[in-house]
Amino acid sequence: MTVKLGTVDFYQAMADELNNDPVWHQKGAGISMTMVYKYEAPIEGQFYCVFDDGKVTEVRDATAEDLENAQFVISGSSDVWRGLFEDKINPTVAMTRGQLRVRGKMSQLLKNMSAFQHVIAAMKRVDFE
Repeated sequence: MTVKLGTVDFYQAMADELNNDPVWHQKGAGISMTMVYKYEAPIEGQFYCVFDDGKVTEVRDATAEDLENAQFVISGSSDVWRGLFEDKINPTVAMTRGQLRVRGKMSQLLKNMSAFQHVIAAMKRVDFE
């Protein structure tokens, strides 16, 4: 099913991809954290996800409180997010150039980089418009 980029449906499709992926269950084991993916113009939205020991247990539109309390907030323009998911933009390069901004403990992100790369790979498998 095709979903629209920059919607909670996109993130629910990502969660479904990951929750049905035995490789993710291994890579995500031991990782429990909250993340907000924040889209900036031209498409705006913010999406809250809970990663819990190899499962994505919650996906919803993020609240102001979620933005404040999430362990990680990743922000960028919707054009950058689209380029990332269409495999036209490298996420590491986007962060280095400031196209994607991360708020949270970078050491925790780097320690779990293989798992987060797998999350991005799952997002690339989502059929979106």
